[in-house]
Amino acid sequence: MFNQSISITTKKTKSSVLYGCMAILVLVMLGLSACSKNGGEATGDDKKYLTCKLNGKYCEFNYGVNANDKPTTDTVHFVVIGGWEKRDMIKGFGIDLTLPDGAKEKIYTVSGTTALSLHGKYYIQNMKDGKIVSTSGYNGGTSEGTNFTVTITSLSDLGIKGTFCGKLKLVGGDDYVTEGKFSAPYN
Repeated sequence: MFNQSISITTKKTKSSVLYGCMAILVLVMLGLSACSKNGGEATGDDKKYLTCKLNGKYCEFNYGVNANDKPTTDTVHFVVIGGWEKRDMIKGFGIDLTLPDGAKEKIYTVSGTTALSLHGKYYIQNMKDGKIVSTSGYNGGTSEGTNFTVTITSLSDLGIKGTFCGKLKLVGGDDYVTEGKFSAPYN
């Protein structure tokens, strides 16, 4: 009788431990799946983001946000920032700034010039049958009737932060007024 009691108690203990381990495993898996509600994309509160308003409509280009490669010298001669709306990489936004004397934490503005020292761009990949057939590019600062301003608020070893605004225009077509902010780590 004493042996039967130990056997029954051991079986109950093993079952309880097994169910307890399974419950813990399920809770851990649920906790891990809740870590990223937005597919791993950054939001405006994270360390990397590129958000703006296009004609008043709020847009996030947080997928793959980054800046150019980390400079190998103390002088940052070019600033390239970009991001995509989604993983499908159909809509994106980018900023290009080239400075022979180096970038500083300050305001840079360009208006209606073909000089490529600064421009903002909003681009849309035009698709047909699942393939890219062309790209519509809205540019600011590089053509007549457009302008673009970028304010670098932080230039560190980790990346670049700032704000931007401007009027972007499709060649021969519509235009967008934009304002936004970014925080982009170096590649």
